[in-house]
Amino acid sequence: MRRWMVCCVLVLAGCGQVTPGEPAEVVRGPDGRFPPPIPNPSLSYDKYLTRPCELLSREQLMSIGIITDLGRPGEHPLLGPECRWTADRVADTGFSVLLMSKGDGLRPAYKSRNFGYFAETTIGGYPALNTDNKTPTGKPTPVGTCDTAVGIGDSVAFTVAAHGHKPHPDYEEPCKASDKVALWVLEKLKAGS
Repeated sequence: MRRWMVCCVLVLAGCGQVTPGEPAEVVRGPDGRFPPPIPNPSLSYDKYLTRPCELLSREQLMSIGIITDLGRPGEHPLLGPECRWTADRVADTGFSVLLMSKGDGLRPAYKSRNFGYFAETTIGGYPALNTDNKTPTGKPTPVGTCDTAVGIGDSVAFTVAAHGHKPHPDYEEPCKASDKVALWVLEKLKAGS
């Protein structure tokens, strides 16, 4: 019993204040059902809620094979506004960006974990998840489709979905494609333009 108490005291002694700029361990619940805190300044996408297709530039879209599609805005009934782009060639990759203004950030994804693929990552220093909605759950790798959800505030997130097709390399590694576009969106939000 005494040994246990000494260990507790040592652990608690190490829980002092964190110096700004120093890395700190992320503490979560015992089952990992909560997203990590946002380590950087919160961002807003409010100015894009009515114009989500402006989150990606023509140059960025052209670099990923989307030449003629200017984007089709829409509204996910449960989550918020989105924009979809289709690649010019059928074998290339299509993308969508969803601003989850009606959601609760990354929390629902962490709570349900009802995805074929589920992996934590970071995009530009912000917590993110790579998932897909395919079955069975617990797949080691996604194929064809990947959703990259990025937390940019306590209850604020956006998602970039990549839909790859054979024989394009994005089909085998769709999260690389969605991560790349998610970083572009994040950079746009950081710039505030």
